[in-house]
Amino acid sequence: MHKTHVRPASGHELAQQQWSLFQPGSPVHRLDTTRSIDVTFFRFHSTVIGGLILFGFMSIALSGCGGLVVNSGSTASQPGTSESGSSNSPSLSNISCGTQSLTGSQSMGCSVYLSAAATSATQVTLKSSNATALTVPSAVTVSAGATTTGFNAVSSSVSQSVAVTITGTLAGVTKTDVITVYPAPTVAVTLSKISCGTQTLTGPTTKACSVYLSDAATNATVVTLSSSSSDLVVPSAVTVADGATSAGFSATASAVETPETVTLTASSGGISVTDAIQLNSTSSSSTPPSTQHVVDLSWDAPTSSDSIAGYNVYRSSGGASGFLLINSSIDTKTTYADSTVASGQTYDYEVKSVTASGQESPPSNMASVTIP
Repeated sequence: MHKTHVRPASGHELAQQQWSLFQPGSPVHRLDTTRSIDVTFFRFHSTVIGGLILFGFMSIALSGCGGLVVNSGSTASQPGTSESGSSNSPSLSNISCGTQSLTGSQSMGCSVYLSAAATSATQVTLKSSNATALTVPSAVTVSAGATTTGFNAVSSSVSQSVAVTITGTLAGVTKTDVITVYPAPTVAVTLSKISCGTQTLTGPTTKACSVYLSDAATNATVVTLSSSSSDLVVPSAVTVADGATSAGFSATASAVETPETVTLTASSGGISVTDAIQLNSTSSSSTPPSTQHVVDLSWDAPTSSDSIAGYNVYRSSGGASGFLLINSSIDTKTTYADSTVASGQTYDYEVKSVTASGQESPPSNMASVTIP
C-alpha cells in the first residue's frame, strides 16, 4: 500500500476540521481506500470554535472511509475517593480518659476521637493490657456524623500500683492511653474507748462493759484487758470481730470494806485507753455511806445517723436556766449513767448528737428527774 505522510495540522486547523464533521449537511469526504493518512499525536491547550472547548491530549486517526476516533487523555475520579484513589473515611486520632491515674475501685469516663466526622456508624475496638486491674468494653461505635464517643474504664482494688495501657484500633490505626492504677489508702483502725457505762459499783456485782474501735475492724482484732485491783476482775482479752466496731465483756466487782477506785485498761496496736470505776464499801463495821443515786439515761438514735460520731449529754439542776455538758468525752452509745447527783435535787437533761467534724445537732426533748 502506498502511504503519504503529511504535515501535522495545527490545533486551530484540526479543530476546524472536527467542527465541520459534526455540522448538519456537511459533505462527507470519501477517501481513497487504497490510501491511509496517519496523523501523529500533537498537543494543544484549548481552542474555542463556535462554543466548543477541547482540552487535554487528543489523538485523531483517519483511515478507510473517513472514520473519526476521539480519545481523551484524562480519567474522571471515582466517587468516594480522592484523585490519588485513597479513601475519604476518617481515621482514629486519639483515645483519652482525661487522667493518668486511678485509685482503688473507680469508674472513669473515657473517649475515642476520629480525625473527621464518621460517614457511617464506625466501630473502634478496645483492649486493656491488664483486664484484672482495669476493664474496658471490647468495642465502641461512633455514630454517623459524630467525631467522638465515650466509654467507661473501671479500675479494681490492687495491692500495688500497676500501669495499664488502653488500646483503640480502627482500620489498622491504633492509639493508646496509659492509666496507672494505685492501691486504695488503708484506713487506720485504732482502739478508741473502754467503758462500763457507770463510774461506781457496789459489790458483789457484775457489770457489762465494752471496748470500742475508731472504725470497723478490717480483721479480727484482739484487745487485751487489765484491772488495777483484784476487787474488780475482767477477762485477759476480748476480740472485736471483722467488720465490727466494738466488743463486750463483763467486769465482776467484789464487796469491799473501804471505798476503792479501780482503773480498767484496754490495749491494742500500741494504744491504751482507761476507765475508772469507784467501788463502794459495804462493811457493816464502817459508817454506812450515804445512798448513791444514779440516773440512767437512754435515747433513740436519729433516723439517719451515718455521719453521727456520738452524743453529748447536758444537765441543768435546781431550776437553773443553763445546761452544762456532763460527759467528759463523746458518748458513742445511746445510754448514759449520771452518778453525780444528790438526794432531794431535781435535774433536767438534754442530749445532742455530734458529727465527725464536731458539729452538734439541736437538743432533744428535755427529761426531768427528782432524786429522793
